[in-house]
Amino acid sequence: MLPLRCILILVLGTMRIVAQEANPRLDLVRKLDALRLPGSSFTATVTIHKTNTKKGETEVVHFTQQSRRRVEANGRIVFDTLVRCIGPVKDAGKSLLFVGEACWFYAPKARNASRLSTSQVAAEAWVADLMNWSFAEEFDHTVAGSERIEVGGTNHACTVLDFRPKVGIKNRSPLVRCWLDDQGRPWKMEHYTASRRLFRSVLIVKYAKFVDGVRPVGLVITSAGAKEEIVLGDARSAVVADELFDPARLPLHGKEN
Repeated sequence: MLPLRCILILVLGTMRIVAQEANPRLDLVRKLDALRLPGSSFTATVTIHKTNTKKGETEVVHFTQQSRRRVEANGRIVFDTLVRCIGPVKDAGKSLLFVGEACWFYAPKARNASRLSTSQVAAEAWVADLMNWSFAEEFDHTVAGSERIEVGGTNHACTVLDFRPKVGIKNRSPLVRCWLDDQGRPWKMEHYTASRRLFRSVLIVKYAKFVDGVRPVGLVITSAGAKEEIVLGDARSAVVADELFDPARLPLHGKEN
């Protein structure tokens, strides 16, 4: 029989091996996370070219984005974000509000904002993907291989990682496959349901200065027979009023548009 000390060493050694296998490229994942956190609250514009791939119809939608940098009690940095549509006229005043893990939608004809379900947030909230997902803290990952992919006419050598949310983490896709270069920059992301059905594909087609660092500013999102080309611009540090992030006040903000 092995002495107790030897058994403990074997068990602890096995635990370390398992941890390394579960998250073997944590260095790369931390670089990915560094891309998502400006050092201050900010404002920006968002322009989306929406194309129905079946009908071939394209629509251009313009938004304002106001994001408040906030430190939670556990030290986690989050960005509460209000996205408001300013055109076309038929959609002006529609808003999405993200506060922590919660999300609300408001349309001017409604009396109150409606809170979105977990599945709705996971399926639609690309803003939260960029701003509030902490891949190192909220996901476990495994290496799915390596691949060279072409984006915007340029080839990128990438490590392919599969991310799955840790137990207790809400409003996340059950599986996210991500193509990362050696600097931790994502060039492609695929979002899957629990049954491994692909429901959203994202290409990052442009990086540029955004607030205080180089971040993704051009994305192409394909989902459910539609393609959205997203351009982020006019980003600047700003003092953002706390009242903007109160869902009860969304109807008032909608009337201001």
